[in-house]
Amino acid sequence: METVKAIKFTARCYALIVSDTRRLLVMKERWRGVDLNKLPGGGLELGEGLLECLNRELREEFAHFEPCQWSHLHTPSHFFTSQFRPDEQLLLNYYKAVAPVNEQRWALNPEESENLLGIEWLSLRKENRSWFTLESDRDAFDKLVALYD
Repeated sequence: METVKAIKFTARCYALIVSDTRRLLVMKERWRGVDLNKLPGGGLELGEGLLECLNRELREEFAHFEPCQWSHLHTPSHFFTSQFRPDEQLLLNYYKAVAPVNEQRWALNPEESENLLGIEWLSLRKENRSWFTLESDRDAFDKLVALYD
C-alpha cells in the first residue's frame, strides 16, 4: 500500500463525448507549463455536485457546445496523488454523454486560449489510448472503447 502523504483532497470530473461519427472529443491544454492531451473537465468547486461541475467546466472551456445528459462511466478505485501537486489526493469521475453529438457544434472558448490549445476528434480505436498524457484518462478511454467493441 502506498504511503499517504497527501494533505488535500480534490474531486475532478471529466467528459467522454462521442460524436455521431464515433469519435471522441479530446483537448490539448497547457497546465503549469506542461502540455497535456486530455479529456474535457476539471475540478469540483465547493457547494457543487459532480454533474454541475462537469457542465460548468464545459461552459468555461467551450464557446459552442451541445448540452449533454450524462451516464457515469468510471471512477478509479485506487489512491493516487496529483502529478502537479504531490500533496493533493485526487478522486476522478468520468462521465459519458448519453447521446452522440455533432462535431461541428463544438468550439473552444477563445478567452481561454492561453491554456486551451485545441480540440480534436479521436477515433475510438484501442491503439489511440497512447494519445492521452495521463494514465487515468487512458483507463477511462479503454472503458469507453470496450462499450463500442
